[in-house]
Amino acid sequence: MSSRSSSEVLRDAIAMEVDGKEFFERASTMMTRNRSKDMFLSLVAQEKRHIEVLVHELGLLDKGLDWATLEDAKRTSASSRRLSVFSDRGVKKLELRPDAGELDVVDVGIDVEKKSIEYYRTAGQETDNANARQVFNWLVGEESGHLTILQAERDSRSGSGFHYGSMEFSLETE
Repeated sequence: MSSRSSSEVLRDAIAMEVDGKEFFERASTMMTRNRSKDMFLSLVAQEKRHIEVLVHELGLLDKGLDWATLEDAKRTSASSRRLSVFSDRGVKKLELRPDAGELDVVDVGIDVEKKSIEYYRTAGQETDNANARQVFNWLVGEESGHLTILQAERDSRSGSGFHYGSMEFSLETE
């Protein structure tokens, strides 16, 4: 992976997912619509799953082992021990202005997802490891789904573009 090690890329990815999860948790408390609150809580659950998979992969690399396949990482990550990946890193908080409205919160979420997609797309392109590429491509798809959900929420609130009036289908994956 470029000039950065796979472990460094994974540590940054985990930090990014933790930041996103914590942001979505805070965002859920700021929503007045139950549907919006539930949407953010659903994103929290998905970010937790991403963290589990990434922590599992990092645990393997830290033991000198190779990347697991995506399916193996998904299957075994929930039972993996938790790693302290932030021992010497200050995890930054995604900031919201005290007077931020609900639309502002959605916009920050959209920005978070766009940055995540770009990060994972680049990481996937820079690795020669097929299992790593599979994990990063899965994350691009996951974050793209989140972006679609948030963009639909934004469109619904602003009255522009296409939006979902009710949940006709789920964009969630495993």
